[in-house]
Amino acid sequence: MLTQIEWWGGVIFVLGALTYRMVMGALERPTDGFPWYRLMMHVFFLAPAALLAGYFYPLTQPALQYGYLALLAVSLLVVAVMLVQEMTGDSGEGQEEGRSKEPLKEGATAKADDTDEYEEPGWLMSVVGAMVLYSPVLTACGLASYKAWPMVQRLA
Repeated sequence: MLTQIEWWGGVIFVLGALTYRMVMGALERPTDGFPWYRLMMHVFFLAPAALLAGYFYPLTQPALQYGYLALLAVSLLVVAVMLVQEMTGDSGEGQEEGRSKEPLKEGATAKADDTDEYEEPGWLMSVVGAMVLYSPVLTACGLASYKAWPMVQRLA
């Protein structure tokens, strides 16, 4: 019989796997150069998954505790970087459909076509969308931080 936290942990894993599959499927593969953004997205999803897996096991050896803390630090750093990129629109994915982000040159006029009806969402909706989409990752990082806090207190 599963305890309630194990059951919810399984739900978080399933939601995280679905989100990972959806996001990675939507990313375009670059034709030239190293795919840094795709690599960061892999770390963004897989490091919190490893943290969530470690959440359910006692970390009695100091090496495991230090490894867990190091993985938590890497995960929190990548999560912060990716969320800042998501909020600022600097996703490394190139130009979005429709409009260029460059300002118009002197004497140039904007193209009038059907894509001009698209309104970009406001800042609040971007934050809400990112929170919903990345909630499995944020939940895993939150649980890992909760587990790591006593380990950090013992270090000091």
